[in-house]
Amino acid sequence: MPSHTRHVALSAAVAGALVLTGSVALLPAAAATTGVTASLPARTTSVPSANPVSGSGQAVVWQQSTSADRLPHGWLSVAGGTPQDLGALAGDGDYANPDAVSVQGSVVATATSTNPNGDLADHVTLRHLDTGVRETLTVAYDASANTLDEHYRAQAGDGILVQQAYENGDSEYRVRLVLRTSGGDRTLFSDDEQYEVLASDADGALVLRRTAPGWGHRIDYVDFATGTTVTVTEPDTDQLPQGLEFTPSRFGVIDGATLTEWRRSAPADGPATVTLPTDKARWISDDTLAWYTWSANGNELYAMARDGSTAPAADLGGTFGDVSVGDDGRMRALLYRPDKDAAVLTLTAGRVSKADGDATTIPAGPARLDALVLSGGTLYTADDSSRANGVLLSSRLAAGPSGVAATTPSRVLAYSTGTVHQTLAADGHRVLVEQGNAFQVYDNGTPTGVPLELEDISGDVVRGFDGGHFLLSDKTTDYNGTLLLYTVATGKTERVSSGSVLYKGALYTSVKSGTSASSIRRTDLATGTTSTITTVDCLPGGLQVRGPWVLLTTCGADSHQGLLIKTGTTTTRTPVDTSGMMTPVLGADTLYTFTRSTGTSITLNAQPLGLTGATTQPLFTLPSRANTGVAERWAVDRDAPWAAWMDDDGVTHTVWAGAPSPSSGSASVPTGFSPNGDGSSDTWAPTWTYNRPVSWTLTLKSGSTSVRTLTGTAPGGNVSPVWNGKNTAGTAGAEGAYTWTLTAKDTVTDEPAAGLSGTVTLRRSVPAASATAPALASDGSTGAVIPVGWAAKTVGVTSYDVGWRVATRSSTGVWTLGSLQTWHTRTTAKSATFGASGSPVTPKSGQTYRFYVRAHDDAGQTGAWSAAAATGVPVDDRSSVLTYKGTWTSTSVTSAWAKTERVSGATGATVSFTGDGTKLRIVATRRSNGGRFAVIVDGVTVGTVNTYASTTSYRKVVFTYTLGTKITGHKAQLKVLSGSSAGRSTVHLDAIMVTR
Repeated sequence: MPSHTRHVALSAAVAGALVLTGSVALLPAAAATTGVTASLPARTTSVPSANPVSGSGQAVVWQQSTSADRLPHGWLSVAGGTPQDLGALAGDGDYANPDAVSVQGSVVATATSTNPNGDLADHVTLRHLDTGVRETLTVAYDASANTLDEHYRAQAGDGILVQQAYENGDSEYRVRLVLRTSGGDRTLFSDDEQYEVLASDADGALVLRRTAPGWGHRIDYVDFATGTTVTVTEPDTDQLPQGLEFTPSRFGVIDGATLTEWRRSAPADGPATVTLPTDKARWISDDTLAWYTWSANGNELYAMARDGSTAPAADLGGTFGDVSVGDDGRMRALLYRPDKDAAVLTLTAGRVSKADGDATTIPAGPARLDALVLSGGTLYTADDSSRANGVLLSSRLAAGPSGVAATTPSRVLAYSTGTVHQTLAADGHRVLVEQGNAFQVYDNGTPTGVPLELEDISGDVVRGFDGGHFLLSDKTTDYNGTLLLYTVATGKTERVSSGSVLYKGALYTSVKSGTSASSIRRTDLATGTTSTITTVDCLPGGLQVRGPWVLLTTCGADSHQGLLIKTGTTTTRTPVDTSGMMTPVLGADTLYTFTRSTGTSITLNAQPLGLTGATTQPLFTLPSRANTGVAERWAVDRDAPWAAWMDDDGVTHTVWAGAPSPSSGSASVPTGFSPNGDGSSDTWAPTWTYNRPVSWTLTLKSGSTSVRTLTGTAPGGNVSPVWNGKNTAGTAGAEGAYTWTLTAKDTVTDEPAAGLSGTVTLRRSVPAASATAPALASDGSTGAVIPVGWAAKTVGVTSYDVGWRVATRSSTGVWTLGSLQTWHTRTTAKSATFGASGSPVTPKSGQTYRFYVRAHDDAGQTGAWSAAAATGVPVDDRSSVLTYKGTWTSTSVTSAWAKTERVSGATGATVSFTGDGTKLRIVATRRSNGGRFAVIVDGVTVGTVNTYASTTSYRKVVFTYTLGTKITGHKAQLKVLSGSSAGRSTVHLDAIMVTR
């Protein structure tokens, strides 16, 4: 065995993780005949990677196969440097293989054979790292098994340990263990049956002896300098004891939590007993005690300082597969981290050393990918890599304007047992794998639902999976013609007909409904509701369902004729030739078919569905399987237009098989424009962003007459035509609506995209609108609300903005109009009530509100604000700003402003007030007893008002007087005059308004 290395027999299998190195290369795949492809480099893994690992000082050696040569190579790394390939070792079939390369001190030993087919080494090359000197020690291996047959057993510093056969004096077959150096041989043990060197260095070795003549077993330590031997233990069989110690200063055996050890400097002094902190302790170095603990992810390594100066370390992370101790007395561990390379790390005092040169990365080896599964644009690959715990990886695919991209694969989950490659299925982020004799669903790497446990699933095949259910063809299927339908969440099982398929939580079946007619029925698995989605005039077979499409691979007596149906239509029924080498596969947007190419080769083809002019395109030649017991090395995506295949070098290629489509939410298509030269919306400039480079044509029509055609290419997928409003002849187009149609084709595959169409309006006049409002709020109401209306003055108006303003006075007494306030934005209404629920403010008495409106039209134009429509809110007769003299009576009147009036029939009675404004309005009630009053402004009588009317009318503006063009202060007075007759002498004052 290598220097200071011992693999404990009871250690469990390493739970490594697939290692991914390098970046994803976007390279065309040689097997593809068309389409857009990306290539993911061949997977590499650190498991199985390096076995065994040996360390001495800062030199580390291991065995590992390369992708080009399956035989193990020796590898060397000094001081954490770049690993050096020492070349292929002697062979892989017998004793030399485990010990073919090792390092002790500054000497590297490589065992090889001159016979390229030899199983055993016939010489060992010793490479001195400090001087560069090389020497060769021969090993006399005789394939005829005659005497003097030799087997290389281990390195011993600058020598080697050789098992040598001979016959004793009684002509009995015996072997001896020889220490061979350039100076000659020296026998260490003899008269035994077989030797296995458990650990060695330049000073001594632990040797498992199969002693004669009783065929017993004994582990001895031998000191090379003195020849002293000490028996460490005598096991009943050739199985190793629980653990062994072999460090630069000590050797011993572990039994339970007890270590019996000898000092190598004085082995004859006898052993000492050391109590270990746990019976799981396995390897001891001069400074570190370590042990494994089993978990679901494999062996986890814990370590602590030998002298107890540190508490037991927490889990060091990752999974440790091999441990060795260098002759510098430091422990080394081979560490596997999820999705990382293996690394040889140095442990010091129970901790991973961070010193330069104390960590060596082991190059990743080739992985074995057992399955390719595509779902919704995600590629899943299963990797067993000849280990108990495999991994499942995922890579997200995308077809963008710059090409096809594939993310670096990342681990989804680690599985423990089972041939996952035969049962792997995926639906979005849910995957179904086999584990032992159970089927388990994972959601984003976490187990979900109830696993389906069966006694024997070796012959079971998953026929369908929708994330929540799966269909299983089991042994019963062969006898009763049914499938097992399993509900993941509840564990419910039921039998369904063999022709059933799953899609998005529903079960689809074909049911005969007549002599030569059948119905395709859908059963919602959540509710149990069954409905007929389509009918056919034939007896269908090979049912497939994806999206709105149904594929019958046989339809009627002719078994080579299928039928493609789009549900919800009666005309989209297309015959499908199913006479090819393999049955067509229906995707949500793609139909995959197969044709024979050359010889026995089969080509996979793809045709986008539902697109006028779409053609069938060849994608790639299907790769052959390595043998009938493994999965196919290709897959198609039934939920997105993707296909993938793996070549003989392990490189996985993906090809996009779809048609271009606009990115969701990426379009910007104005509904109109106005080529009037005002610098605003003078051209129509829509944009669409496709997920692929396209060539495009935009056609504009007025009615059925073609007006203009624009064409171009969009290498980046951004379609950006510009129409200036002129026709093909270069003259201005008429105002009105135009229809547009956009067609596009992929510039690489020539596949058409789905067509787009719509309308655009051309306007040359700027939209205009006007607002209306009563002069006083009292004109239509008894309270402070203002009905406001607006209307278009031009054609094509689609919405309105409505605003309002009021006059405000500065601290110096200057009145100005305030800023425009928003009331409505892009409303399609034509009226509203200012002051009602939802208004920005509550109208105040004495205030004048001015309303404005502007219009938006179907060409995307916005007009100017209209002239103001002003409304004043009158001051009620009870307001404190009014001063009454003489006899006045306040009365409640339901129909009056604010529902009150101030009444006087006394000649000479007055009401006085002061106000700032431009116009005075008096609101009163006209009645049959209405009297007269005079209006005095700034000391001058400006009018006389008679409020008589034969019929009563409320809230009437009985007097209007213009005060000026600027808002200034004025004093006003109303004075009751004698009646025109005895019965017409009463004034009913309701409100006063000074407009500002």
